[in-house]
Amino acid sequence: MKAEICPGILSHNLEEYIAHLEQVEKSDATWVHIDVMDGQFVPNISVMPHEFMSIPTRLHLEAHLMAYHPERYYSDLTVAGVSRVLIHREAYGSLGECSAALKHAGDYFSEVGMVINPDTVIEDYSGLPTQVIQCMGVVPGASGKEFIDDVYDRIRAVSAQRLSVVVAVDGGVHQDNIQELQKAGAERFVITSALYIASSVSQNLQNFIHLLAGGNA
Repeated sequence: MKAEICPGILSHNLEEYIAHLEQVEKSDATWVHIDVMDGQFVPNISVMPHEFMSIPTRLHLEAHLMAYHPERYYSDLTVAGVSRVLIHREAYGSLGECSAALKHAGDYFSEVGMVINPDTVIEDYSGLPTQVIQCMGVVPGASGKEFIDDVYDRIRAVSAQRLSVVVAVDGGVHQDNIQELQKAGAERFVITSALYIASSVSQNLQNFIHLLAGGNA
């Protein structure tokens, strides 16, 4: 597939969420990735689905649920217009339990994905009912963390399984490493903090697109 950038929003209140959403809407982006944190799976708490579900947008919505029992949010997320949901492997005791949860999520959303943290063992994902496997480049829970170099090999390991899924990376993606991540096998890049610095989100997005097309930084 063609390399894809999915701008991320990690906000702790609705005002911040709307401000970031408006910035992304002014860019050429077609998707936005919304981080949802329940304060248990990770220490922080983000803006929650019941808060943003009434906010209209032209963008396609992807929700990354850093939460145990993510199914509690499915109804609100469908009202919000979310069409792709990502749940964590670590929220379940076994891959079989996670597989069942992915199948259940598929009853609500057109696409589902599984997220794996940097310290989670890579397993055999063949036959998993998922359209996305997302490798975290940082320990989840906050924006702006440094990328963990071991994740390059983790992306290669997932890509080597030759699954019919999109291999995504989230966390610590910036202009100095996005080309190396692409070479490792990543196809979708969730970028959050690096989009909201210096120039506009629109210009930063274009810079990342330029790099993925083989351009120089």
